[in-house]
Amino acid sequence: MKKTLTVLSLVGLLLSSFSATSASAQSSSVTEATYLENESSAISPFAIIKYPGAGTYYQPLSTTSTKFSHFNMRSTNYGDVTTQVVRTVTMRKYAQLTVGGEFELNIIATKVNTSVEVQAGLDYTVSTSVTWNVPGKSVYDLSAGEEVVRTIGYIEIANTSGVVVQQKSVTAEYTSREYSDAVLVSKL
Repeated sequence: MKKTLTVLSLVGLLLSSFSATSASAQSSSVTEATYLENESSAISPFAIIKYPGAGTYYQPLSTTSTKFSHFNMRSTNYGDVTTQVVRTVTMRKYAQLTVGGEFELNIIATKVNTSVEVQAGLDYTVSTSVTWNVPGKSVYDLSAGEEVVRTIGYIEIANTSGVVVQQKSVTAEYTSREYSDAVLVSKL
């Protein structure tokens, strides 16, 4: 009777141990499934490494650079020697973007290979003196203004693996430089 009781106790102990292992395995798999479910919303298992590492990047979709003229004039030099034409031109300086500030503007300008004349959010006018040389016996069209860059794209934030974890649509428009042109119309 004592041997039977011991065997039954051992069998009971094994069965309870087996049930506990099975229950912990089920509990573990539920936890893993829940974890994978939460992870899949942040990063897909087949994430694409797009950048070399963590950071903020700009992915342009379209970029244009346009000259906006603030001064136009036709100058005729009837003389034999070169003359100078000097004018004061009022130019607008600005930098606007839909997402972010100075940090993002500098990332955008670097990516599209342009400079930025002012800080993000600024918009003002400045008067500057412009000089053109008009050769003798010629007619020139003179102009001065700014070059304005407009770009549309995405600001992307990447994790340490270089995988994009956040993406924001952005439009930026800013003055990148002043210009002055003298175009020959005709010789006299």
